[in-house]
Amino acid sequence: MKLFLSSLFLLSNTITPSLANSINVVNNQNWSINLKEYNLNYLAKNIKGTKNKIKLHTYKDVGYVSVKEFLDSIEPIIKRSDITHQFRDNKTIISLKSSSFSNLKVEFDYKTKDIIVSDNNIFTEILKDKERGEEKLNLEFKGIKNENPVEQFKYHLGDYGIEMLKDQNDIYLPIVLLNQIFLNDSNVQVYFNQDEVNIFRFAESLSGFSNIVNLKMSKANMLNEIPKNLKEFQYKYFSFLFDHYYGIKLNNKSYKEFFKKYESKILGSNDSHYLTTRQIIADLDDPHSAYILDGYYNKMKNIEKSQITKDPDKLRYDNWNNILHLLAKHDPNKIEYKNNFISDTTSVISFKKFEESTASHIKKSLEEAQNKGIKNIIFNVTQNGGGFIGAAYELMGFLTDKPFKVYNYNPLSKEQKVETIKSEYNKFNFNYYILTSPYSFSAGNIFPQITRDNKAAKLIGYKTFGGASSIGYFILPTGDIIQLSTNNVFTSSKFKSLEFGVNPDVKLDGDVLTNAKDLYDNNKLLDLISKADKIPFGNDTESTIKPSETLPIKPDDNSQPNSKPKFFLSKYIKNKNLRITKNDPITLLVELFETNPELKLDQDIRISLKDKNKAEIYLENNPEDKVIINFSVINNDQKEIKTNNKTKLIIGLVSSSIIVFIVLISAFFIIKKRRQNKK
Repeated sequence: MKLFLSSLFLLSNTITPSLANSINVVNNQNWSINLKEYNLNYLAKNIKGTKNKIKLHTYKDVGYVSVKEFLDSIEPIIKRSDITHQFRDNKTIISLKSSSFSNLKVEFDYKTKDIIVSDNNIFTEILKDKERGEEKLNLEFKGIKNENPVEQFKYHLGDYGIEMLKDQNDIYLPIVLLNQIFLNDSNVQVYFNQDEVNIFRFAESLSGFSNIVNLKMSKANMLNEIPKNLKEFQYKYFSFLFDHYYGIKLNNKSYKEFFKKYESKILGSNDSHYLTTRQIIADLDDPHSAYILDGYYNKMKNIEKSQITKDPDKLRYDNWNNILHLLAKHDPNKIEYKNNFISDTTSVISFKKFEESTASHIKKSLEEAQNKGIKNIIFNVTQNGGGFIGAAYELMGFLTDKPFKVYNYNPLSKEQKVETIKSEYNKFNFNYYILTSPYSFSAGNIFPQITRDNKAAKLIGYKTFGGASSIGYFILPTGDIIQLSTNNVFTSSKFKSLEFGVNPDVKLDGDVLTNAKDLYDNNKLLDLISKADKIPFGNDTESTIKPSETLPIKPDDNSQPNSKPKFFLSKYIKNKNLRITKNDPITLLVELFETNPELKLDQDIRISLKDKNKAEIYLENNPEDKVIINFSVINNDQKEIKTNNKTKLIIGLVSSSIIVFIVLISAFFIIKKRRQNKK
C-alpha cells in the first residue's frame, strides 16, 4: 500500500439546511485527508486492465473512492470510452453515449445527497458484456418494451445516514456502494478486503477454496475486532440494499424497521456480526435467498456450521419442504421426462427442475406421444423447484409457433417490461395442461403463468408456492456475499407479482394436505382437463391489479400448511440392544427396523455413532426425543439380516467435530428387498 498525495475533502451535511446555511457549513468543514494506493487485482478470467492501482480514502473505517477513479478502475468491464465525467456545482454527472437510448446519465448531488438516475437502462448499456446467460439456447429475443413511461428514479442517501464526500474534482462514495449501483447487472464485480481491491467473477471466485482465499486474503483476516464505524456502516447499508435491490417489499415501508432488531448483534463481536447476517437470511423465509460467503475479518472456525434458530413465525420455507415430502409419498411417477399414459388420449410428463437439457428430453417424449395418437399432454410440475428460466422459454416452442410475451416489474425503477421471445423448437399439436401444487416454485411457478398469459395451456391442480424474482449476489461492507431475490420480478400480463403463487384455472377439491394423492389420481386428472376444456384460455381473474410499491402482495392466509406433527421415536423402539454383522450405519438401521416391528414412519431419521458400540437416534423434526442404541458385532454366518419397514433415512456420522449427513437411498432399497423376501 502506497501513501498518495493529500487532498482537500468536504463532508455532506447530516441534516440538509437551507442553501445559504449549507454553504456556510461546507466552508467550515474543510480538512486535509490522505489518499492511499491499493493494489488492483484482476482475478476474473479474460479480464485484464492497464490500471494496477486504485486510490481510496478511508472515512470512518469505510473505503471511499471518487466516481471517476472507480469508473477508470473497472474499465475492462464497462464501455469507458463512451462515458463522460463532469463535476460542477457540487455535482458529478456521468453520461453514457448509446445507440439504443438517449439521455443516459447518473447524477450525484452533494448538497441533497441524492443519486439521480435518468433511465435504468444505463446500468446494462454501460457493460461491455451484456450476456444474460440464455444466448446458447434455442431462443430468439425479439425486443423489450417498457409500458411505464416514468424512467427517472433516485437514491436518497440521507435516509440511511450514508455520507457523500467531495474534493475540488469529484464526489466520493463507499466503494461497496458504487459497485452495487454501477455493476448490479454484471457477473463481474469489485471486492475490497481492506488490503486490496479485486475484480472478480462470482462463478469463478466462489467455486473453490483457493479462489475464495485469493478473494478474501487480507491483514484483516487476523483481526479479532471489526472497526466499530465499519460495523455501523454495515448496519446502515443493509437497509439501503434491501430498500433498493431486494425484490420482495414490506407493504410500502422501508426495511429500516426490519433491521432494528438486529442492530446490537451487527455491532457486536466478529462472531455475532457475521452470524447475524446468516440470521437475517434465515428470517427472510425466502427460498431464493441464501448466505453464500462469510466476510474477511477473523471469526470462529466452522462458523458456517453454527446453528441458526429461525423466527418461529417464519414457516413459509419449512412448509414448502414439508409439502415436497408429502407429494413424493403419493407420486407414483419416479422417472422424469417419460410419458405416463393415463388414458388412450392423455399422457402426463413429469419433471422436477428446468435444466438446459429439459427441452431435448421433452421433445423425445412428445414425439413418442404423437406416434401413439395422444391428444392431451399434462406437464406435471407439482414437485418442480425451479431452475433455468431459459429452459422454460424453450418449452414454449412446443406449445405455440408464435412469439410469446413475458412480463416483468422493477420495484426500484417502476419499469413494467414486456419482452417478446420466440422459441426455435417446433410446435406439437396437443392440448396442453400444466399440473401445479403448493411446491411449484420459481421457474416452476413462472412457467405456468407464461403459458396462461400466452393462451398456450390451462392450469390445473392447486395454487403454486410462488417465487417470482431472478436471483443475484450482493456484497456487504465487511465482505459477506449473500444471495437475494432481485428487482427483476416476473408478473402476470396485468403486472401482478407472482411471488406468492399462481391460481390454477381448475382447482382440485380440498387442499393439498388432505388430498395430495388426488394430484396423481388418473381419474381426477382426466376430470380436471375435461373441466378445463369448458373454460376460455387466460382465465386469470385475480391478475387485474397493476403493480405498486407494495409488490408483491401478501400470501393468502391459507396458502401454506402447518408444520408436521411431532412423532416420538421412544414410543416405538422397544429393543435397544442389537446384534449386527457389520459396524456401519446401514446395517444398524436395517436391524433396528427388523427388531422393532412397530416402527413405522415417514420422516427423516438421524443417527450419530457416538462410540464403538453405541448410537444415538432421533428424528430431524424432534431432536429432543433421542434413543440410545447399544449394539454388538457378530459373524456374518451367525445371523441373517431382516427388515420390515421403509423410510427416508439420514445418517449423521460423528467423528470428533465433523458431522457428515448422508441420504441413504441404498437403505431404502435394502429394506424394500428384505420385505419382498419375507413375503
